[in-house]
Amino acid sequence: MSSFGLKMLALVLMIIDHIAQFLPGMPIWMHWIGRLAAPVFIYCSIWSFTYTTDRKKYFLRLYLAGVVMSFIQWSLNIPNNFFRSLFSLMVILYLIECYQKNADFGKKFVVYLCWQAGTIGLCVILLSSFFLPETFVVYVLTSIMGSIFNLEGGLIYVLLGVIFWLFRNQKKKLVVGFCIFDIILFGLTTTSIISLSLGWLRFHFPILTIPVEVLEYLLDTVIGLPPVELGGSMWMENYEWMMIGCLPFLLVYNRKRGRSIKGFFYIIYPVHIVFFWYIGRLL
Repeated sequence: MSSFGLKMLALVLMIIDHIAQFLPGMPIWMHWIGRLAAPVFIYCSIWSFTYTTDRKKYFLRLYLAGVVMSFIQWSLNIPNNFFRSLFSLMVILYLIECYQKNADFGKKFVVYLCWQAGTIGLCVILLSSFFLPETFVVYVLTSIMGSIFNLEGGLIYVLLGVIFWLFRNQKKKLVVGFCIFDIILFGLTTTSIISLSLGWLRFHFPILTIPVEVLEYLLDTVIGLPPVELGGSMWMENYEWMMIGCLPFLLVYNRKRGRSIKGFFYIIYPVHIVFFWYIGRLL
């Protein structure tokens, strides 16, 4: 299957998921199917990163698409902006490649850490001061700054992209890496191990109360594992683990580009979301 074929498959799966998200009364199984979309898009993006002849333009397209989508998020108050997640993934892949090639990795890594720590700190300050609307800060400002704060899916999806990229030429390791990732995600989301562990630390080591609260906040806003939402039903609430179902499609990728429709996926993403949001409001 070509890259275009994978993207079209992911698009259909994503639309099914968003129909269930925005239209009332839809069955839960539509969300189960939708879990397969994000990993397929991530997989296609890591190959785009590998094959593109102009990474600056590729980065810029993702960044601008994320900024445009952030204003739609702000207007509709919705969490959907996967462009930001893909942009953050591309930046981290670039850093990993710099490390592998000994291309000033140390300096770039320090700049990246300062950049992200600064943007997260600024967001926290602005959210605490009520100087700007909360939705503007978490959607628009984070996108403009290229921050990892409040990414759709959190850094969990970025980590999955890193796994895909590291093992992109080794299918057996890709399968093992994806399975291990999914098993760990299943364990963390469908049990209360994180919440119980944090509670144990807070109870037995009161001096760690503030650091634990900071960790809980970062788990929610950066990592993508909000403690209060963990431990729910594996079928009705925390079903992200179902993403493993896309693995067969990744394995049949033939490394060919396939048909090219420039800009199509950048346009259809916000358009279909806005469409279903309005339909949902009418219903």
